[in-house]
Amino acid sequence: EEIIQLATTSNNIWRGKYSSFLDANTLNSYINCLDRWGAAQSANSAENLLEKMTNQEQFSGIKIPRGFKIPLPNAGTYNSVMALWALVGGSEGQNGVNDVYSSLEQQLASVRSDDECLVRPNIETFKTLLAVNSVVDGHFSLEQAKLWLDKIRQKSDIICGVTFVPDADVYNAALSLLPNKSNADSSENPFSKSWLKYGYRYDGGFKGVKCSNTEALDIANWLLYAEENGAIPNVSMYEAVIQAWTDTGTKEGLLMAEEWAKRAISSSSQTRLDTFHPIIASWALCRLERAPDRVQEWNNQLSAISETKPQLKPSLDTLSAQITAWKNVQAGIMAKLSQTEQPPSEKTMISNSEVRRDAGMIFSAAKNCKQFLEEIYANGSRLDDSSNIATDAMAFTNMFSDTIEAWGCASRFALLLPTNCSESLDPSQCVDEMLNIGRLFDDKINADVAEENTHHILRVVGRSYSEIASQMHQIDSILDPEEATTYVGRKIIDIEKMLRDYDLYSRKHFAQSSSFANENKSVRHRFYKEVLHGCTGVKSLKDHDHVVNACNLIMDHLSWQDGQCQRGGGGSREVEDVTEIYTTIAQLMGTAVTCPDERMDSLTSVYNNARTFFEKRKKFNASSYATVDRARLLGAMRMAMDEYESTERFIDSFDKPRGRKGFERNSALTFVETMRKKKR
Repeated sequence: EEIIQLATTSNNIWRGKYSSFLDANTLNSYINCLDRWGAAQSANSAENLLEKMTNQEQFSGIKIPRGFKIPLPNAGTYNSVMALWALVGGSEGQNGVNDVYSSLEQQLASVRSDDECLVRPNIETFKTLLAVNSVVDGHFSLEQAKLWLDKIRQKSDIICGVTFVPDADVYNAALSLLPNKSNADSSENPFSKSWLKYGYRYDGGFKGVKCSNTEALDIANWLLYAEENGAIPNVSMYEAVIQAWTDTGTKEGLLMAEEWAKRAISSSSQTRLDTFHPIIASWALCRLERAPDRVQEWNNQLSAISETKPQLKPSLDTLSAQITAWKNVQAGIMAKLSQTEQPPSEKTMISNSEVRRDAGMIFSAAKNCKQFLEEIYANGSRLDDSSNIATDAMAFTNMFSDTIEAWGCASRFALLLPTNCSESLDPSQCVDEMLNIGRLFDDKINADVAEENTHHILRVVGRSYSEIASQMHQIDSILDPEEATTYVGRKIIDIEKMLRDYDLYSRKHFAQSSSFANENKSVRHRFYKEVLHGCTGVKSLKDHDHVVNACNLIMDHLSWQDGQCQRGGGGSREVEDVTEIYTTIAQLMGTAVTCPDERMDSLTSVYNNARTFFEKRKKFNASSYATVDRARLLGAMRMAMDEYESTERFIDSFDKPRGRKGFERNSALTFVETMRKKKR
């Protein structure tokens, strides 16, 4: 609302609505409304306005009625223009700030000391001056900060006649314009939308000891320098030191950050939970075996301190770092395994104690994730009574997803081991755990979800279900081909339930879920492909009806999605090719439906369902949700019919006219009916 009011004020000033009683403060507000994204252009425009105000000249951007003058600038005007230049950053922003300040000093030199027009710098002016000049090549410089603080003391004595005594806010100003490396572009930082971004330097492990820590030392020494000069460092200064040490990406840097965090706790500064996020995030991402213990220690310590400092009580989002840490321990082990040039032989695997130790750690991590999730689930009041249910729901969803991924990792590792390596390393057990966690999620979150979370949750659920389906058919890939049943066949009812639950959730929250966002569509289609891939290996005749049900569920879901998209709720109109989904369904109908006539019925239904996705000559007839290659689908249908004697006539029937005036209606369905009558 404040931004809207500022924009309205700016617009009214531009139109001359307030020009009859325009003063410097109103124009300062106008400058503060200028676009921050295009800071350089805005700063140039603001400086131009400052010059016009100083020289009492008309400014093309503001209408001034005849008989009125544009007001003279005050200290706030100079500060507003300098603040814009400070946002530009780099040498350009630094030069801009210094030039504006120089114009302020020139103005002082050109008027008498008792003149009403005299404008002197104030504390905000000096803070901006210190901020831009304490940074060299994007890094904080202790030497420059001290140099400019001395210059500001001298300027204050000479210009203002006041002894400048810097407080914590002034010292913190020197750190305020440092580029926040933890908020790097999302292409560099995969955690840019999560507080884990504060530790992304540790993603993949500790960096080499040769990484520079010069800036971290300078920032830490600046805080000590402030203390030496009688200032009491505030929480922002402590946070700057902690973040600087974690930005090194080294183990030494992380340990130093911990020492400074402990110092912040014992200080009089008002520490907050965010103060400790860089440390917890760094441990959670570093892949060290002891990292989960370090995360737990910090959460326990903060919980204990929260008895006297309630603001430090770990949120559900912060507690979730425990699961992230275990999952990253697994990631480190799998990364080490993937660096091996050739997979170890069965004999080597059995005798290799390191591999057996890694296997134990991977499974222990998955079990720990599940145990922690169950503890959070059991403490239902944490989620239900939270003051921020939306954030907690997101945190719980991420924990649910990470725990499923942890068991998926355990399953993948177990598949690499010989079957006789250990009874405890059973991939089917992993999938069972994944299914149990999925049910836990349905009970806790699926019933009532905040509107703002639905887009994220829909994507997370799709990814999790895809992981489960993928691990199911991976297990089938190592089973004895002579076995009568497959693992997917034994779990086909669970697969149907996942499809139904996913569809139910999509429909229930359709209005809020952004189902047609490209990322959500890709996740949905990957889930379908994983399910269909697993179904292709089902052998038991008693499971074939369930396979057909799964195929029909997927086709119904796609039809419903297309219908909603056509009604205008689709957002992005970028279509995705789903030909593979339909050709796989046609293949499954060929194996699951044994009666040739019934098979033709089923394949006709597949074709009719896919028709809406065929490319049309007229743009308004084409689906805006997905596309299917008709020729490839017909080819798959021909193969599904095997060598049945009427296959070609059946396939050809799809090319004949359908129900148009002047043509015989001879669809594939009527062809099937005709064949049945002949057999009678």
